[in-house]
Amino acid sequence: MVDNKINEYYKHVEVKLEDIVDNLLKSKVNDHDNILMNVQNLIEKVFIRSAMKLSGNNVSKASKLLGINRNTLSKKVKEERSNR
Repeated sequence: MVDNKINEYYKHVEVKLEDIVDNLLKSKVNDHDNILMNVQNLIEKVFIRSAMKLSGNNVSKASKLLGINRNTLSKKVKEERSNR
């Protein structure tokens, strides 16, 4: 039952992303824009912020939610904070 709900979320995200990607690619300003890298970075930031919020800013818990190494997440959080 839970897997079905998760699959529904993934499908919903995929449909929405396709629409967003189409619009981004159509509006690409020049050949120097790295749209894919920019979107990947943005999505990573959103996931990290949400995981940190859900975990009460506990890096260990957030890293488990994201499925990444705690040290990797800690480094990314520090980088994000220094870029603000």
